[in-house]
Amino acid sequence: MTNATSSMAGTSATRSGYGPLMKFSLLSVSLLLTSSNAISGVMPALIKQFPDQPRANVELLSTVPSFSMIIMIIASGFIARKIGDKATVTAGLVIAAIFGIIPFLFTGNFWVIMGSRIGLGVGFGLINSLAVSMIAKFFSGDEKATLMGFRSAFESLGQSLMTLAAGFLVLLSWNSSFLVYLLAVPILILFVAFVPKEPDAPVDAAMDSADSDAVKQSVNGPILLITVFLIAAVTMYVGLTTRLSSVIADSGFGTIQQASTLLSVMTIGGMLMGFAFGFINKALQAQTLTVGLAALAAGSLVIYFAPNFVVLCAGAMIAGISYPTMISYTFNQISEVCPKGSDTLCTSVVLVGCNLGAFTAPYTLKLVGGSALSQPYLVYGIVLLVIAAAYAAYHLIRK
Repeated sequence: MTNATSSMAGTSATRSGYGPLMKFSLLSVSLLLTSSNAISGVMPALIKQFPDQPRANVELLSTVPSFSMIIMIIASGFIARKIGDKATVTAGLVIAAIFGIIPFLFTGNFWVIMGSRIGLGVGFGLINSLAVSMIAKFFSGDEKATLMGFRSAFESLGQSLMTLAAGFLVLLSWNSSFLVYLLAVPILILFVAFVPKEPDAPVDAAMDSADSDAVKQSVNGPILLITVFLIAAVTMYVGLTTRLSSVIADSGFGTIQQASTLLSVMTIGGMLMGFAFGFINKALQAQTLTVGLAALAAGSLVIYFAPNFVVLCAGAMIAGISYPTMISYTFNQISEVCPKGSDTLCTSVVLVGCNLGAFTAPYTLKLVGGSALSQPYLVYGIVLLVIAAAYAAYHLIRK
């Protein structure tokens, strides 16, 4: 997403003159964007709280925000054109703050909680694409590229901190874990106070306007192939993380708090791998995706066969650092293969695919699951190895 969006702005290295507080306030919005899975670590407590609901329905609480995000990612551009970028993001933060904590206030009705999670996704969907495009709007050149990298790191950092916080809050009560979404309140205050409605001087606005007027955006075959691949990849990885805490608790390897801590450490490892992606991609080039797929497969299989918590943690860490590698590589390819001037549309299509994959993850777990909770880890590991081998063979034959 970073690279695809970067092509929409110029290559000038001119600095904007905006201060650190404005930059932090704009970047802080991204702390929330991947936090819908923050409650994955407390899934055993949620399953215990709603014994009358099928496991797939309860696990859907972690991923259902992705469904409404799909709709709002498509709609957010239209809304922003009507009321402005800042007003759209502000509305998204308000919606996320309100709906995020509803499960804390209304604990008895499962479907009220499900509805609140859908509402949370609406808020996130209003923010998602604008968190990227507003950086391109206010900054250019090296400064923009640096902030795009920081934005990715903020996503991982937010997911890690909120997952860890949810794991500790569950010690108070299962519904207290949803208080992590109160983070939207200080972010809202910072954003309203320090991010301008419009840049002091539009960044490459003339060029962007000319490009959009001259070229009708479209989607081609490679973009559709990337989207299908990411639907599968995200479905499997989100499924693995959603089920992980239940596997740990059910096997007796650890507690809910330890599971949440492990999920947080996985995210931190992924964040560090994101910083190192440029070096990895330069060394491996086309086989970067092969290595990422193979490593994710290995991590999944290690979790399945793990005889104790230490080995399971090793498998989880392998999965956690490999996933950002394959995702970064795939998003990096968007601007390489999409039709000229269609970066925005193609990125939106791919984002919709990612969220669709996250939304369907619990049902895929049910589809491939057997009598053991860990069964999907074996299935996903084998499938990922097959995809890795096929992709590697394709490039070798192509050479």
